[in-house]
Amino acid sequence: MKVGGFIFGASAEHQKQQRQRIKATLDTDSEVKWFTEEQGHQKRDPEDRIELQRASKFCRTKDATFTVSTLSGAFKYKWQGLTWLKHQVEMYDMRVVVADDPTISQGSLHVLSAAADVQRARIAEKSKAALEDIKQKLAEEGAYVSKKGNKIKRLGMHSKTSEAGKLGNKAQSELAAERDAEVWPEIQRCLAEGMGYTAIARHLNLTGVATPAVKRREARDTMGLWYASTVRNIVLRRQK
Repeated sequence: MKVGGFIFGASAEHQKQQRQRIKATLDTDSEVKWFTEEQGHQKRDPEDRIELQRASKFCRTKDATFTVSTLSGAFKYKWQGLTWLKHQVEMYDMRVVVADDPTISQGSLHVLSAAADVQRARIAEKSKAALEDIKQKLAEEGAYVSKKGNKIKRLGMHSKTSEAGKLGNKAQSELAAERDAEVWPEIQRCLAEGMGYTAIARHLNLTGVATPAVKRREARDTMGLWYASTVRNIVLRRQK
């Protein structure tokens, strides 16, 4: 059996432990090709992660099983990892193995991902409630003391930081508009044929159309993946 083994982290000892966990789940005759991502993996969108995309491409083209020791640490959030794996299964019928969680499989990912989305929504609601509480304290008492003892007198950024952020956002919006314009005709054609967002994403992946992230980093040798959400965002921006 061919396997794409994905490991992460800068520590050589941590990488060794991950390899051992993965090998323990495989048949003795498994042929493993390793993909190692050493730094900054949690801070980036999966679409921007070169080694992760290479592992995915290997598994798709070689009919191999994508295998990782754990989703905790491999992605910034577990729900993000579940969503990414679900997309691989939906678009490419990819086999997946998570060494520390045998409940994760092709058949269970849809349910597990949906459950993770519910949990994420609950966390967002709690964060929103906490923010409202802080705002109320500031309005009533003029300050808020955090659990760590930090005294907060206002929310938001410094005015100069805020202005710099606005300029950066404007530049990003202009760049996004340029990238959208390049792929929009093809997306429009697909929509006219009655294709949904998932079908369009699959079509763009199969035809080798570079994703916005790939164009942004100009690394054409590593093809990022189109997702239904990526297509949907472009459609929404173009329809404004």
